[in-house]
Amino acid sequence: MHFLSTFALSIFTTTAAFALQPVTVDMEPINANGSITDIALYRGRAAITRTAELDLEAGGWSIFFRDLPSSATLDSVQASVDGNAKLIAVDTTAFPIEKDNNKLLTEIKQEIKHVEEKIAIAQAEEESIKLQASFLETLVKRSSSDKEQGVDLVSFQEQLAFIGKQMATIETQKLANNKLHEELTNERNTLVKRRNSISNESHVQRDAIIDIVVFAQDTITIEVTYLVNNASWEPSYSIRPSEGGESITIDYDAKVAQYTGEDWPDVNLTLSTAQPQRSASPPKPSPWYLDIQQPTPPAQPSAAMRRTRSSVNAEDDAIESDSFELRLGTAATAASVVGNGPAVSFALPRTVSVPSNKNDKQKTAIASIDTTASLFRVAVPMITDSVYIRSKVTNDSPFILLPGEASIFHGSDFVGRTILPTVAPHETFPLDLGIDPKVIATRTLLEKKTSSTGLFGSSKETLFDYRVTVSNGHDAPLEIHLWDRIPVSQNEDTAVELKNESMQLSTDANYLEADFPRGLLRWDLTVPANSTGETSFVMTWQVDIGRGKNVEMTPLPE
Repeated sequence: MHFLSTFALSIFTTTAAFALQPVTVDMEPINANGSITDIALYRGRAAITRTAELDLEAGGWSIFFRDLPSSATLDSVQASVDGNAKLIAVDTTAFPIEKDNNKLLTEIKQEIKHVEEKIAIAQAEEESIKLQASFLETLVKRSSSDKEQGVDLVSFQEQLAFIGKQMATIETQKLANNKLHEELTNERNTLVKRRNSISNESHVQRDAIIDIVVFAQDTITIEVTYLVNNASWEPSYSIRPSEGGESITIDYDAKVAQYTGEDWPDVNLTLSTAQPQRSASPPKPSPWYLDIQQPTPPAQPSAAMRRTRSSVNAEDDAIESDSFELRLGTAATAASVVGNGPAVSFALPRTVSVPSNKNDKQKTAIASIDTTASLFRVAVPMITDSVYIRSKVTNDSPFILLPGEASIFHGSDFVGRTILPTVAPHETFPLDLGIDPKVIATRTLLEKKTSSTGLFGSSKETLFDYRVTVSNGHDAPLEIHLWDRIPVSQNEDTAVELKNESMQLSTDANYLEADFPRGLLRWDLTVPANSTGETSFVMTWQVDIGRGKNVEMTPLPE
């Protein structure tokens, strides 16, 4: 409990006797809640600044800022005084009061019900997506059967193109729905925690008390700052490539959410990734160690597994950066670096209003960034007929781009989502821009031939003959990075040879050093404009797999 204090203020005055006289001043209480003017929003909390202007006479005053929110951290309260006055002390009080939260609890329960209805819709959408995927799988099996029965090749390719496009659309819908379901679940959990907190909390009034001395009548500005929990922000992006792809506009936004118990009306908002500190002592940096990451030893296979082990694994496929990542055996040794991310702040050029306890995160713009870019395509026809647009983008702005979800638009059409990494100003980074509907790449197994070789058939040889067809419906030629793979032999009883390729493999140094030794094939193709139908771009290649007569292998993929 705060009691009115009395202190001795020594004011040096000159009298006829040149004596110094101490003057005793009593602190007079005054209520000045002030208004919220500035918010520094961090990832998980916020620093709130309340400002009050008071016309005060000379003397001592105790200024009360009443009803700080329950989320306020009282030991974080700070104050400053501007005018013909001096700050003497900062104190806080907290005492129980009678408060009716029934209305607030009812509102939160309604919000929970509303979110749960959205979750139910998302779950129903998930079931619908599963049914669509199942139907497309049936079409794939039917198309394969039609091919075996000698259906026209053009018709077969059109079927595959349609199925591939639909599967890509379904995959995009699935990712978006999963993301929505996750966000809704987190929102429900937050509301439930808020409901439980209000139900269980003791009703406490929290006040900040600022003791000042005014030397002469003046208008005094007092600022009180305190930290609150239950507030956060996250970056969000909208990406729009130009028609020719030579530039990309990145709309840099922030999604703001706060459940502090008090609204933020028309405030100056600063977004920060720093961590606010309450300690008076400076932090001590910890050492930053760099070491080599040791691979996890592979599990020892059983005798049965050793007998059927193959150098080919057809199930673990992924596309990483500009690489078609095929994980075979033990991962390569890599350097592991651990460090803290950058601390940055964005002061918005306009005031914003952010209400408390709302369902949806409020989006506010940080900046619109124009970048330079260069486009190429990535095709992995062994997995999908769809061809993806990839761009190398340079961040031509003073803003650091923080990790966050990005929505991609071609014109007014939404085409998908991706995740932006941390990007420093003027840094170049890869950016995936979704599927190019005017480009299709298909791979066809022309022949699979197995024969016995050597003295008395002492070894076996399997030859795979492939053809890749690329259709470019654009009026300009396209650069396409086309990926595939061959087995990587891990024992002396098997041998793999790439032969008779109609196009030379990529000469990119990074590819030859990192990917080719792992059996990943990359061709850098220039596909002419309007290459469709009979004029489509075609390339062929073969892989020859030889093994000892008694070497058993799992069925090879086609």
